[in-house]
Amino acid sequence: MRSLLTAATLLAVAGLWALPALAQDCTDATQMGLDECAGAAYKKADAELNQIYGRIVARLTKDAGTKAKLVTAQKAWITFRDTECAFRASAVEGGSMYPMAMALCLADATKQRVAELRPLLSCQEGDTTCPVPPSP
Repeated sequence: MRSLLTAATLLAVAGLWALPALAQDCTDATQMGLDECAGAAYKKADAELNQIYGRIVARLTKDAGTKAKLVTAQKAWITFRDTECAFRASAVEGGSMYPMAMALCLADATKQRVAELRPLLSCQEGDTTCPVPPSP
């Protein structure tokens, strides 16, 4: 009975946690369907991140030092994201919900990174807090 209550609690928490990441219509309520939907949300967020990151890198082609710092920061962020999501999903590790929990966490973290990087594409000339030059 205790494990059933724990499972129900985890489902409720995961369901509330999942709402922001699953903004798309996920009609297949099976675990496989939920896994696929969460995976699609992550892939969408990752594609957006890669697009923004690529645009920033392109603007930094004349500044190898700053570009190297961006690459180092992004690699560190990926390590953090993956480790943080493994920690957050550890409550269901080994269970059927684990892939969904990981994908939802990865999607949310990636969307947050997009929100951090996107403003760097709108830097104004003379903004000393922004390392990315304005678009030509």
